[in-house]
Amino acid sequence: MGRVKREREHVEVSIEGAEVKSKYFEKKPKLMHQQVNPDVDYIKNLDSKAYFQYIKELTDDSPERWSRPLDSSIFVSRPGCEPLPSNFKTIYCKIRLMRSKLMTPVDTVGCASLPITVSGHCGIEQVDIEPKNYRLQLLTALMLSSQTKDEVTAQAMENIMQYSMEEFKITQGITLETLLRIDEKKLDELIKSVGFHTRKAKYVKQMAQILVNTFDSDIPTDLPGILSLPGVGPKMGILALQKAWGKMDGIGVDLHVDRLCKMWGWVDAKKCKTPEHTRKQLESWLPRELWYEINPLLVGFGQVICMSRGKRCDLCLANDVCNAVDPKIMNKKAKTEGRATRGDFSQWLEYWDLNKKDVE
Repeated sequence: MGRVKREREHVEVSIEGAEVKSKYFEKKPKLMHQQVNPDVDYIKNLDSKAYFQYIKELTDDSPERWSRPLDSSIFVSRPGCEPLPSNFKTIYCKIRLMRSKLMTPVDTVGCASLPITVSGHCGIEQVDIEPKNYRLQLLTALMLSSQTKDEVTAQAMENIMQYSMEEFKITQGITLETLLRIDEKKLDELIKSVGFHTRKAKYVKQMAQILVNTFDSDIPTDLPGILSLPGVGPKMGILALQKAWGKMDGIGVDLHVDRLCKMWGWVDAKKCKTPEHTRKQLESWLPRELWYEINPLLVGFGQVICMSRGKRCDLCLANDVCNAVDPKIMNKKAKTEGRATRGDFSQWLEYWDLNKKDVE
């Protein structure tokens, strides 16, 4: 007799404080957030090793981060702030735990990690990346990323890196010198896979010249400065300041964050017509300690589990509290198997299946 698959049921967990508890999940020390006002002059003088360590401490979004529960004080309502949505703490903590077992595109080829990933492909170790060049590459990746999947942006960045190293013999790849020297038409050709590539090639060229003329050949250190650059909107500017300088001047809201916050009722969908509207409403109540991590948290979750099309409610730890669960997906036994269309959720499946046995 062939093996019969049992339907995967919901994994029972409880939320205590801000910690997801289950006999299947290893207990980790709590993650304590500290409010930091970065000293930009200090950061500019750091060598590569010290710089990347400093930024990692402020903006680490590795899987280890998500497995560490948040301190419960983060979820206490603050004076002068809107109250937290009633379902926020439960859903947020469950998504964090799931993310600790998911490998998503944003984790390796998202704009924040892209300079390091692409440099590695080009034979440049992280310790050999000059911080100023990392910041420039980060900003360039963000400018290319609009209306474009992370994987496509990554290929475009690698094209520019390879061309810069081969044509100009500059070992760091993308630098201000290479962006100023590269012909705009050639740049357009190298990034033709990204959305609105011709316009973006023009913006990148203009950006490089402005950095030389106005910002001492480095990226701006505040939001007004970075938003003065052509083709840079609030989401790009906020994310650039976070990963370049460790500054938390706002919440980076892309289409995934916008969609999920509306779906769960964390923002008013009728009032939030754009991601920028969503950002402003989120900032009215979301604890500042979460302003950075909510972006990589929800982007990765939205890429692999809760996509706009083909979402996997059957694999979601929050499927018992989510108001948008699709009953058709939950009722399909076969739906619980298969590979992720993007990223990798195999480690999450292993955790989920710890208490599920095949029946002979």
